[in-house]
Amino acid sequence: MKSLATITEKDIETIKMALNDSISDMNIELKQEMKEKKRVALLDYKNKYSKVYAKLRQNPSIYSLSETELDITAGGLNDAVQLIEENLTDDLSPEEKDEIIGYKNECDRLVGLLAS
Repeated sequence: MKSLATITEKDIETIKMALNDSISDMNIELKQEMKEKKRVALLDYKNKYSKVYAKLRQNPSIYSLSETELDITAGGLNDAVQLIEENLTDDLSPEEKDEIIGYKNECDRLVGLLAS
């Protein structure tokens, strides 16, 4: 069984990057026209992701997060994976593609750890 103890400093950096990517995407989405209900839900997730991101910046340890915050983190990682899949284009160099796929795989692995 995998445990949170296997999460390294590099993994925390990946988590912060994924949360930041998800927050940035939400900021772009919030500038578009949408129903108020969707805007409120998006703002709620943005606030949750932002709080977890800030907490990890202050104390870069997975143990600084509550169980609810771990769930939020998994959601942010999933959102980042979805963003990567949507934006993976053919005009990238092989090196760029490898780097992005490596990032996606790391996010997937971390989701698996947080889900267990």
